[in-house]
Amino acid sequence: MVPPSSSPGTAVRPEIQLLRALAVGAVVLHHGWPAVAPAGYMGVDVFFVVSGFLITGLLLREAGRTGRISLRDFYLRRARRILPAAVVVLGFVSVMTFLVVPQAQWASYFRQVVASALYVENWQLAADSQNPRRDELVSTPVQHYWSLSVEEQFYLVWPLLLIAALWVARRSGRSSARTALVVLGVVSAASLVHCIVLTAQDYNLAYFSTFARTWEFGAGALLAVVAGTVPAGLDRLRSAVGWAGLALIVVPILTFRSPEAFPGVVSLLPVVGALAFIWAGMPAGAWSPARLSALRPVQWTGDISYSLYLWHWPIFMFVPFVTGVPSPPWLMALLVAASFAVAAASKRWIEDPVRYGFRGRPPRAAVVLGGVASAVALVVAAGVVGPGVAAAEACERSVPAVE
Repeated sequence: MVPPSSSPGTAVRPEIQLLRALAVGAVVLHHGWPAVAPAGYMGVDVFFVVSGFLITGLLLREAGRTGRISLRDFYLRRARRILPAAVVVLGFVSVMTFLVVPQAQWASYFRQVVASALYVENWQLAADSQNPRRDELVSTPVQHYWSLSVEEQFYLVWPLLLIAALWVARRSGRSSARTALVVLGVVSAASLVHCIVLTAQDYNLAYFSTFARTWEFGAGALLAVVAGTVPAGLDRLRSAVGWAGLALIVVPILTFRSPEAFPGVVSLLPVVGALAFIWAGMPAGAWSPARLSALRPVQWTGDISYSLYLWHWPIFMFVPFVTGVPSPPWLMALLVAASFAVAAASKRWIEDPVRYGFRGRPPRAAVVLGGVASAVALVVAAGVVGPGVAAAEACERSVPAVE
């Protein structure tokens, strides 16, 4: 869930903001009213495509401008944009778990807080899906961090892959773009095949596996290589492609009801839809989807999409512990509104000060910031999570077994 950027060369594109708004809206709708959007989880696939497109484009522009890719600068930018809000939400979840969650559930909750803090939540959930007693496992307020974990693992490896491709191009005297296209294409194709095969064997594992999801980032990356800029003219064609792309995303989100077949081949629908909509850009014309993209509520939702994704699920999860009953539709509507409000506040008071507050200052400031954020995450894991798990396990041991 890459937060929007306004750094040089990466100005926010309205059509991508619409995809962000659509993706997070689908996820929130699915979590609040699953019958309305039974496949709202496909919004995550859209996020993955957007991430692959934006990050690859950013790295390629840097390579074209400077002749190299700075891993230090790349990872510092990612840390400034992603860690602050993510760490604050984990801290909130830890505190609320102590306050309102029964102690018998602490072990499950805090185990996943640790996994989320270390960005391996997807593998924790994949392991849980193989547990013979998985039906007894409880949902936690940080389960949605699985997608952030996949994304962070992508960020860790993808720049190295691009650096390798550019090195091969220089050594062989071949085109950098063509070499990158071949390398990224091979990796993406292998991942897609793995995704399809693994889904047929174990769709739960395929859903959380980084290897089965890499191709979705790769699809966005390939678009950045072959069509990083919006084509000029062709407004009617681009409008038609844009609407078709939206249909490929929205229709399955509202109608697909076979989760055992996902991700697999079905995940091609939202991925291709996102690719089509990004390629189409903002065409002119009375029937252009650009009018929809330009709506202020759409742009605002896209702007807060990262914080909204982080905050909505913990809010949905903790309120029933306070009220003692599942949230009825009217209360769920209020919780959605509250999630938007909290997300807007989070962006203004947590994300933006860190993302923009260090502009023009020495890189050392960003290094310190990344170190502090990482230290906070480790404190949450070691100082809060550890005692929580120990207490929960002690509580479990004190309950006599029932024969």
